[in-house]
Amino acid sequence: MPTLGNLAKTRLNIELNDASTALFKKALRYQYVNDGQEEFADQTECLTRNSTIAVSSGVREYSLLASTDYVRLAAQGVEYLHTSSNGFVTQMAGDDFVQRPIQFQNRVSPSWRGSTTPVLTPTEWYLRPSGGDLLIGLYDPPLVTSSQTAVLLVPYVARPAPMTSTSAVPFTVNGTVRTDLQLYHRALPHFAAYKLLPLIGDVPGAQAQLQTFAGYVARFAGQQRPRGGQQVTYATNYLQRARGGSERDDLRRVPGWTWR
Repeated sequence: MPTLGNLAKTRLNIELNDASTALFKKALRYQYVNDGQEEFADQTECLTRNSTIAVSSGVREYSLLASTDYVRLAAQGVEYLHTSSNGFVTQMAGDDFVQRPIQFQNRVSPSWRGSTTPVLTPTEWYLRPSGGDLLIGLYDPPLVTSSQTAVLLVPYVARPAPMTSTSAVPFTVNGTVRTDLQLYHRALPHFAAYKLLPLIGDVPGAQAQLQTFAGYVARFAGQQRPRGGQQVTYATNYLQRARGGSERDDLRRVPGWTWR
């Protein structure tokens, strides 16, 4: 499996046409290979983690930056899980737990900040930058009694830890290697070459390297698409809401359709 030493030397030498490794110091090569790892993770969301934030009764806002590798929310979406005193779990997600920007809430419910009446299951949430922090907030404050628990399940795009030793393997999290990403290790020297070639005046070569890197990003995106036929659904299923049922129930009524 390719390591930082291999990627920053042998693989990068090929892209730089530098058999002698005379071009660029080791530290600079390591830096840009690491930058490639971070850029690939950012563009593909291949490295996501879940943050579980304990919710307290009446407390509206919580910090997202307690996870120091947090980059941004992942496409999967935030969930609210409330566990009753007898262990019954109520899950709020998808159309039942939507993001609303503060300006929207200010327009439709100007007095929302003054609301002190807690609700069992909040149905909306928001993001609010606050100085050096980024907060996730709930409309309205949650109700969690002493015999209950509630959490926010927050999937987020994670920043990969920089590789520092020659034996380090890309996309390693807490000692566990994402072996399924081994093919995409090849993208990192292309990104490093894109950053390095302008330093010797080869801007066209740098652009060609960036295009190759982008090709690996596109390849990864293509591999993540679900296999087989796709089911088209509305962004908001108003019929389902009116019935009080679930989207799963509506889809079961479609002839020949099977929920997997």
